[in-house]
Amino acid sequence: MHPLTKYFYDSKKDHQTGCIGLEVEHFIIHKDTGLPMPYHEISKLMNYLVPYFSKKIYEEKNLIALESEQALITLEPGCQLEISITCLHDLDMIQNIYQKYMDLIQDYLKKSDYRIVYSGGLPTVAANQVQRIDKKRYEFMEQYFLKSGTRGLEMMKATAAVHVSIDYADEKDFVKKYRMANILHPIFAFLCSNTKNYAGKENHDILLRDDIWQHTDPSRCGIIPSLFDENFGFQSYTDWILKVPLILMYDGNEFVSVKDQTLEEVAQKEGWSRSYISHYLSMSFLDIRLKQFIEIRSADAMPIEYTIAYCALIKGLFYDLETVEKYLRLTNSINDIKQTKANIRKNGWDSEVYQNNIQDLCFELIQDAKKGLNPQEEQNLEPLIKLIENRFHIYKETNYELRIENEELHR
Repeated sequence: MHPLTKYFYDSKKDHQTGCIGLEVEHFIIHKDTGLPMPYHEISKLMNYLVPYFSKKIYEEKNLIALESEQALITLEPGCQLEISITCLHDLDMIQNIYQKYMDLIQDYLKKSDYRIVYSGGLPTVAANQVQRIDKKRYEFMEQYFLKSGTRGLEMMKATAAVHVSIDYADEKDFVKKYRMANILHPIFAFLCSNTKNYAGKENHDILLRDDIWQHTDPSRCGIIPSLFDENFGFQSYTDWILKVPLILMYDGNEFVSVKDQTLEEVAQKEGWSRSYISHYLSMSFLDIRLKQFIEIRSADAMPIEYTIAYCALIKGLFYDLETVEKYLRLTNSINDIKQTKANIRKNGWDSEVYQNNIQDLCFELIQDAKKGLNPQEEQNLEPLIKLIENRFHIYKETNYELRIENEELHR
């Protein structure tokens, strides 16, 4: 068995855990210039947070990450701040951990001219105005993506997302959940679209981040071609990712460029340690990614009440086996998924998707999610229910930027 395939097998859980992993990326923007906080400023914020974390991670003497038992804080290429929370069953606990660290960050920012902004795309300035963080990893990625597509720099410096992860019980369970996540990806992206403005102008692409990803690098983004093959499974994912150019590798001391060498070519020299495998898998950017779990990468960055609502939706849908079987019946065609994206871009809330009205399908998703949640967890779905009822998006439902400023004024 190939080491990667074995890694996927070894990562399975022996039951439906009901656990959710969460990553939330944030823009920190100057209230006057609209520019994201540069590293020399965000490093001060990171140092302010040091007492609340047990581990500090440096690259060339620069503090780039903080880790505790509950959470990890890292920096994306445009200094987007990412809070990752360990995989947990309890949605209230996930929210409490997030809020604990966000309160600390807000306490620091209220004394500055910067504010947290929740948006899928950088609303204020163009990507080429954003200073890239000085990390070798991002330097090599920037050089590569300048040639691989047309929107790679936007992806790196001008997007922010919510990623939600789920466990799989075995390979068969993985296949079903992975296909279902790809089928529902356009619906999740639409429901969690939160980019009113982009690059200082009104945004007219309701699936903006998805389009940016599709034009970043076709060799590592989008939908795995073998998704609906009869024998699709762990080995299929291995076969695909082995052919992906790796871009960069860690040699034990620093990141080095490997350019167009494939993952397979690099691994033949460097080997298959767990830390290397983790790096290898992090260099693909499919809509739905496989690591030690299934990572659903559909949602824009959004305020915590919507983020937890989305977590509840994912938990309720993907850990109920009858529900999974139901949504697998929507399609077995990658072209259908792509057409669904096109329909949503053109028609919004009036779209027909998988032979359903999109509003009706969203309501159906909510009702089916409730079957997999307890009564307390169901309550978390309310923000999404309001969006669907009103045919709104998050940025229309509430002016969150203003609300943050008002909260700070009244602290």
